[in-house]
Amino acid sequence: MPATLHDPALVLLSLLAVGALVFGARTISATRRVSPASLRKTLHAAVGAWTLLVTPYFHYLAWVVVPPALFGAVNASGRAKSLMPTMAETPEEARGLWTFPLGVLVTYLLFWDESGRRAILAAIVALAFADPIAAVVGSRFGQRRFHRFGHGRTLEGSAAFFLVAGIGVGLVATGGGGEAYPWRMGIGCGLAGAAAEALTPSGWDNVTIPLAVAAAYNLLG
Repeated sequence: MPATLHDPALVLLSLLAVGALVFGARTISATRRVSPASLRKTLHAAVGAWTLLVTPYFHYLAWVVVPPALFGAVNASGRAKSLMPTMAETPEEARGLWTFPLGVLVTYLLFWDESGRRAILAAIVALAFADPIAAVVGSRFGQRRFHRFGHGRTLEGSAAFFLVAGIGVGLVATGGGGEAYPWRMGIGCGLAGAAAEALTPSGWDNVTIPLAVAAAYNLLG
């Protein structure tokens, strides 16, 4: 493939992949066999996994920002909610539909040339996997809620976030080289992400989590 077509092809592939995931989620939603919350978290993780997979293959920032910018605009317009009304039944859930791509977009813009893009990958790992798992653990098993802060989050959910983010970022750091010691990156970024998740209002944590994790990765690297 000509070099000039490499990134545009990845943009097109990303649009098709995420579109297929949304179509699949809509089909499953119509069966009513999966709760809206579970489906929303699964789609969150699936889109995040695709983002994690495709990000290293982009060459230019001008192209990698296109998918999150487009999806953010579509979701903010309310089009996504009209496609799957049960996916966003509250203002916080509706906000999360467009703050997810916004968080990815801002992280790209701020950290594209830092740490060999490992900071971005670490941020996406935390956003894609640790965030939804923390929500599931907190809602099902959480008994110790934070008082005066936390926006309803629980100690159990934050612990799950730290564990998943720590392992994921540690794996990212294993290929980082230099001073990127996996245990240090995992613990530091896990703590930064867990704090951002606990301290940020629901929906907006899709922005603060990747930024906190990417900044911690750069600081510790």
